Amino acid sequence: MSDALVFVTGSTGFIGSHVVAAILKAGYRVRLSIRRAEQEATLRQYFPEFNDKIETCIVSDITQRDSFHEALQGVDYVFHIASPMPGKGTDFQNDYIDPAVNGTESILYAALEFPQIKKVVIESSILALVPPASGFSSSEISVKDNTGEIIPVDTNMTMPEGSAGHWLKYASSKILAHQATRAFLQNNKPHYALITFHPAFVLGDSMIQKTAQDIDAINGFFWESLESRKPNIPTAWVHVRDVADAHVKALETEIESGTEFLLATPVVSWEYVGNYVKSKYPTVHWKLEPPFGSWTVDVSTADRILRLKWRSQEQIVDDVINQQLALRAKASI
Repeated sequence: MSDALVFVTGSTGFIGSHVVAAILKAGYRVRLSIRRAEQEATLRQYFPEFNDKIETCIVSDITQRDSFHEALQGVDYVFHIASPMPGKGTDFQNDYIDPAVNGTESILYAALEFPQIKKVVIESSILALVPPASGFSSSEISVKDNTGEIIPVDTNMTMPEGSAGHWLKYASSKILAHQATRAFLQNNKPHYALITFHPAFVLGDSMIQKTAQDIDAINGFFWESLESRKPNIPTAWVHVRDVADAHVKALETEIESGTEFLLATPVVSWEYVGNYVKSKYPTVHWKLEPPFGSWTVDVSTADRILRLKWRSQEQIVDDVINQQLALRAKASI
């Protein structure tokens, strides 16, 4: 148990809320960044048993270094989770690249001014480690961390319409933000350990979803995939609770600065998922048709250092579908 103070951005989101819950349960105090004062009451409702362990601070613009001056006072660890999500904007530069790259750089530089900060963990993505592409759900892709590969991104590329374009913008912004993180580490040699997490497509039960219509993030893409002819995402998945557990492990483990961690449960095929869903959830309208792509994800770094016990693909599917079916049943009462 520890009484150390952890500063978290993105705590109002799907991943961030689970991360906050996990580090509170581990005994840490948290300071959560919010954009508006009225968000504090909502956040506290998620963690009623830990109200005395929670502080909030308003950070209206994460792309500005000065925004973090008060937020980082007395902080021991930093988790930067806030990020633009696919479909949350249309302008590649303003809605994706600027908040991803400038937001990451701002908090990294701001943390340099606080010698008590021990670690900064940047929440990146598996997509930061592969070349950007549309239609990746049908691709054959192998992903490994800590390769040092520089992936080129054409910021003037023509974007496809629909979800493919959203994913391409998102993936490109993640690549650019990760390259900015690497460059910062090389050029500044920070006093704190700088670590990046690269979760696969994050699924699981949501703490923030209240109605069936509120399904969000990768859960939404998963649910859309079940009712489509072709999937929106590959089956390279990780349970949101495993991502949260990884953050706790990062606090408690000696980690070399610059280490990248791919986070993913063992990959199965969409065919396997389809058979499982059709057998266990006959009311779910499965429409996916082969052929499907296949991803291989090397999580040996996380296995060796963090020693996580990955939740299964079946549990991921169960936790998403059961929550959605319960919300739909509640709405029909």
